[in-house]
Amino acid sequence: MPDPFRYDVWSALLADIVTPEGKVDYARLAEHRGLLERVVAELGAASPESDPGRFPSEEDRLAYWLNAYNAFTLHAIIAEYPITSVWKTRDGQFFQRRRHVAGGRAVSLDDIEHEILRGQFAEPRIHFAINCGSNGCPPMRPAAYEGARLRETLRAAAEQFLSGEWNLRIDHAARRIFISRIFKMYAGDFAGEAGTTEEYRRGVLRFVARHTGVAFERIADYEVVYNVYDWGLNDAARTPHLGPILFHEPVEHFAEGDTELRELHLYEGNFCNRTCAWCTINGSPQGWYERYSPAVLDQALATLAPDGNLKFYGGEPTLHAEEITRAIRYVRERGFRGLVTIFSNGVKAERLIDILESDARSEAVLNYSIYHGRDAEPLPPHAKARLEAWAAAHPGRIFQGYKVLFHAGSGADLPYDRDREADFHGLGTGCVRCFPVLTTKGRFHACPFAAEIEAPHYDLGRVGTDPQVVFRNYRSFRRWVDEVLDPEARARGVTSCQMCHRHLAELAAPAYER
Repeated sequence: MPDPFRYDVWSALLADIVTPEGKVDYARLAEHRGLLERVVAELGAASPESDPGRFPSEEDRLAYWLNAYNAFTLHAIIAEYPITSVWKTRDGQFFQRRRHVAGGRAVSLDDIEHEILRGQFAEPRIHFAINCGSNGCPPMRPAAYEGARLRETLRAAAEQFLSGEWNLRIDHAARRIFISRIFKMYAGDFAGEAGTTEEYRRGVLRFVARHTGVAFERIADYEVVYNVYDWGLNDAARTPHLGPILFHEPVEHFAEGDTELRELHLYEGNFCNRTCAWCTINGSPQGWYERYSPAVLDQALATLAPDGNLKFYGGEPTLHAEEITRAIRYVRERGFRGLVTIFSNGVKAERLIDILESDARSEAVLNYSIYHGRDAEPLPPHAKARLEAWAAAHPGRIFQGYKVLFHAGSGADLPYDRDREADFHGLGTGCVRCFPVLTTKGRFHACPFAAEIEAPHYDLGRVGTDPQVVFRNYRSFRRWVDEVLDPEARARGVTSCQMCHRHLAELAAPAYER
């Protein structure tokens, strides 16, 4: 019988470079790079796929892939160190590039995580064992994972992770749970057999109850709030720094079993106080604007889940701040209890803050380009300072969007810097499948980036359309994206956004209900 795979060198290295807080001393790792190379070589020479006899149990196989993921992550980081985040690597393909070998097979970190760990092992607690080199990850374990008693080790890792206040905080008075965004990113892993957003929520809460000792019945109807994920490098030499205005991450995701929209964009037109070369809806001071009528807001209430996410955008909503405040008050008075999001360039800082202060369940997302002054005229210094000061005093209320620019609207044919392309960040070139839009003109549109394109491909309905018809039409749109739009865009070598803005008329529209 072949000798079992051993992790002696890997354990010794981890004991030397991992701090008591679970951070990594990368400077010391660089001094011992030879040991890391030896670990990588050992993992490359044998794996459960190439030498199954050396991994007799499922736990042995799982331990190998957990160790491989963590070792390969450190190896990829140290190759480019010093960096401040795994998203700051040279080619942006940190998780996608097949730079390592496991038992003779070339693998990427995504291959290990999604195809192998998530695909072959029904063990959600892997998410508290693998570490992608970010502060939002669980602490790095100062020893290798071993097959013996691995399930106990994983349970302890889950309990340790949930003991941190940033990863889990239960506010019984407010009936609200604040939890790591890991539980949102991998809701299906934690919830098990779930088809709807509500089933995912309850599944996550059951997992929390099992690993904290809190009775599920006590928290079963609590609202779940997912904390911002800190992608800063887990470097022992750097103090984790979450600036006052963090990157925004969407709260809602489409679930096949849902029976109503979990998110809806409200679009007031493309009248804006800026003209940006990349604007997806061609915003400018010459754009159009129409106020939110009761009929439009009533339709939004009928179509969106009452605890969903309502997103106001334009144009620039702060140019009509009183109208936005009135619209928010209108939907609140009629039972909407979900999150309100305002997309803004932030130039009218005081007006944006007025909107936020009018509603405690609201947030704002600032345009990345304008906030950073990259590919756009920057925020006026006084506006930026005011927003950052308010954000510091009100955590979790003002965010910045991501740096990706899409080839839509004014930017359909523009060349972008490589790190501003969607595929640089692992998003691919296909449609991002946003939730739909209801415009102030009373039209349901399938895509917020294409809201200025009048075409039957996007026409989900009008004010007065049965909400279930709108929802079924949105499902039809997603199928059309999968079966027609994305394949045709790939065949032409363009992004799906470019396909819509250049060649939409060449594609048959989905068969919507009327």
